[in-house]
Amino acid sequence: MGGVTLEGQRKESIWVLMRRQRARRALVKKIMIRPKKSVEAIRRPSRAIHRRVKTLKELVPNTKSSSAGLDGLLRQTADYILALERKVRVMQTMFQALTETDCV
Repeated sequence: MGGVTLEGQRKESIWVLMRRQRARRALVKKIMIRPKKSVEAIRRPSRAIHRRVKTLKELVPNTKSSSAGLDGLLRQTADYILALERKVRVMQTMFQALTETDCV
């Protein structure tokens, strides 16, 4: 059954060709018909984001009553982080100054 054609290509049996066609059809079907996501699966990320935004509002002062939206919340958060970093630097400087004068 496995003869050679004039072009030098090997002839394949009908069963091999049918198996390849079935595999190709199954692949096309798998690609074309994707399972639809449920409403819960679609809403889940937005719920997670909403929960994280709520937590962020609780952590950053003066943002609970703010109606500036997510952009405003992120700006306020960045400002708050910078203010905390400045406070830490001031405390470190004060600590160094106080420990140096105590040692002398």
